Amino acid sequence: MHDICTYHIEVKGEVDETTLNAASPIQMRVQRRGTETSCLAIQADQSGFIGLMRHLHQQGFVLLSVSREHFSKIS
Repeated sequence: MHDICTYHIEVKGEVDETTLNAASPIQMRVQRRGTETSCLAIQADQSGFIGLMRHLHQQGFVLLSVSREHFSKIS
């Protein structure tokens, strides 16, 4: 079984959702908080989340915070 969670990832700077998702292994929703920070929302299991963190790091994003909203189990 895999735990599917909703993660909220805050990054420094303004993020364009279309550009970000064009090269991303997991599709994200962008919830802007202003021009200085952006909050991304994804649904993934732990391995998908780790892959996304690596992708964001390779793209040069500065990670400010990560939180997990909820989870459910799937088979």
